[in-house]
Amino acid sequence: MKKLLLPIVAVAIALAFALPLRAEDEAKPKKHQFTGEITKVDAAAKSVSVKNSKGEEKSFTLTDKAKLSTKDKETAELSDLKVGDKVTVHYTEENGKDMANKIGPPAERKKKEPTPQGQQ
Repeated sequence: MKKLLLPIVAVAIALAFALPLRAEDEAKPKKHQFTGEITKVDAAAKSVSVKNSKGEEKSFTLTDKAKLSTKDKETAELSDLKVGDKVTVHYTEENGKDMANKIGPPAERKKKEPTPQGQQ
């Protein structure tokens, strides 16, 4: 009986520590990104609307710690963002709202360089 008790207690202790850690992971909102063109900037509401190439439009509310940048500036203010700017918004979904954590110019795509002939 004692031989059986030790493994059961060990498993119970392991589960007691593992379950709260798993619950914390599930509580963290998933990070997403959305790339497109700014269609609206609302400084009063601290929000930005962006439409992607597929025609989908999303509105994002900026978090208090949101980081903004433009092509010309490393750091920017909401007033620096203009309708027509191409941006990528990094956001999380919180309480049914899309909360922007970072807005900046989209990463430039790497162009595929042609492979020199004779090399593969």
